[in-house]
Amino acid sequence: MVELKDNERIDYMYSDNLRIIQDKTAFSFSMDTLFLAYWAKDLIRDKDKVADLCAGNCAATIYMAYFNRAHYDAVEIQDEVYSQAVRSVELNEMENRISVYQDNVLNAPHFLRKDSYDVVTVNPPYFKAPEGHEVNPDRKKAIARHELLINLEQIIEVASGLLKMKGKMFMVHRPERLGEITYYCIKHDLSIKMVQPFVPHRGEDANLVIVEAVKHTGTDGTVLKDAVEVHEANGDFTPLVQRISRETEEDKAKHEAQGKYYFYVLLCNDGSFYGGFTNDLEHRLKMHNSGKGAKYTKTRRPVRMIYHEQFDDKRLALKREYWFKHHSRAWKEKFLHEHNIKF
Repeated sequence: MVELKDNERIDYMYSDNLRIIQDKTAFSFSMDTLFLAYWAKDLIRDKDKVADLCAGNCAATIYMAYFNRAHYDAVEIQDEVYSQAVRSVELNEMENRISVYQDNVLNAPHFLRKDSYDVVTVNPPYFKAPEGHEVNPDRKKAIARHELLINLEQIIEVASGLLKMKGKMFMVHRPERLGEITYYCIKHDLSIKMVQPFVPHRGEDANLVIVEAVKHTGTDGTVLKDAVEVHEANGDFTPLVQRISRETEEDKAKHEAQGKYYFYVLLCNDGSFYGGFTNDLEHRLKMHNSGKGAKYTKTRRPVRMIYHEQFDDKRLALKREYWFKHHSRAWKEKFLHEHNIKF
């Protein structure tokens, strides 16, 4: 079971489908996080590698991973936030697809492979911190909001270095820095192909933009999208923003129609563990105990099913099975203990 520390709580994203651990006294994920993840997710393919820089508690990473089967590497520097990210990934049972690293994004090229990522997403600190500028006295909040440990050009340079040729960077930022973003992208072999502005209400100036840039391609062909209105006149979220933050009945019905698949763990008669995959837990257990389930369990009967996880996608369940099987006995015991399984 994932434990919460002092001042922490579990919040929900995309209806009740995703859970994120947050600190009550620090910045929580906000709509800019969801906007970034939403705009990037549809261009991420199952076979892709994605790097999420300045990942925070991995809210954007987890949101994107819910909609595809790609592998994600997330980088966050702050101790407490990194811990929340690791535990949030575990809470959503995505450890086999999301790896979280604690370090400055500046160092990412030393532990993430350069020229190998299909997509890089970035939610960086928005504000400069010139000498003498007053920043938030709370160090955690100051690092999240101001360029104290890394600046805009450095982030774009790292993103470009990680991307493959024709790879895409998605960045959410403030519109007043769009000129700098454009300049640094061109300087580091990235061409801006799409700018999506957001306005609090129709008729107001944009207060947020998402930029899509492509590595090593022509600088022409930029599309400036119509601004997305976030709030209705009465203050409610617009239908599009509601769809980003909450699962619709239509999307829910699609998930339910896909069927259910399971990753499961058996405790064998000799005390060993067996990880498997099925779409029918009861039938599969009977098959194992009849000697027809698997070669490994045939000579280790009777077996007992002690743990399972449910998935809407067959490939996810299979990936989870593969991930479990390729860990040591000590790791498997730790995993089961953490999920309150006694054996």
